[in-house]
Amino acid sequence: MSVELDDANLYINRELSWLNFNKRVLDQATYKGLLPLDRLKFLAIYGTNLDEFYMIRVAGLKALYKAGVNATGPDKLTPIDQLTQLRDEIRNIMPDLESIYLGVKKELEESGVSIKHFSELNEEQKSRVSEHFFEHIYPIIIPIAVDATHPFPHLNNLSFGIALELKGKDGQMKHGLVRIPRIVSRFIHIDNTFVLVDSVVEHFSSELFPGFTPVASAPFRVTRYADMDIEEEEADDFLGILEEGLRSRNKG
Repeated sequence: MSVELDDANLYINRELSWLNFNKRVLDQATYKGLLPLDRLKFLAIYGTNLDEFYMIRVAGLKALYKAGVNATGPDKLTPIDQLTQLRDEIRNIMPDLESIYLGVKKELEESGVSIKHFSELNEEQKSRVSEHFFEHIYPIIIPIAVDATHPFPHLNNLSFGIALELKGKDGQMKHGLVRIPRIVSRFIHIDNTFVLVDSVVEHFSSELFPGFTPVASAPFRVTRYADMDIEEEEADDFLGILEEGLRSRNKG
């Protein structure tokens, strides 16, 4: 029996194969033989892996697509084919990811450790978190109004922030952005409770934009292209390559 080596069905796409590998990392978070905290660590590893995958592999495919490259490998998938399949696969995984996280979160609560939003705290906890916010976080976070005179700012790779829709006293709508520096922990620790810092910033957003009332908000994190290939023959022009890479990152 002869085998046609150009048959695409004989090959597994590298990027889709990597997603399957990372899914096995996520599966470890479902193993009941592990302590809840260890399962939470596997969730964190899965997320970190996915960040790096987007920063390098997905960003590289997007660069090929924007350059008009339609070449395929043995699997016969073009860059846009791969991007489409990757998007669909990750969308299918997201509900499982959320379900696993909520399950681990519940088990942590049963063990006496809670992960909460600011609105879920009791009054005594809210008072302590508020004190921590105004003493340690409020002085260093950066509120930015986004309008015709204040264009959307450049955001560094893996930077974290909150986008806001604001309503002025005159009824005028405006968009705002709060940049949260990396030195700020994602959680505020109160006894056995870990409070999501973005929920605290969202709660006090009216303090950051005087005269405006927050109508809607959403936390976000930016993932940028983090790979620059340097050909051996171009090594002597490393500075030029680095400058070009930085310009590209500034454009997203």
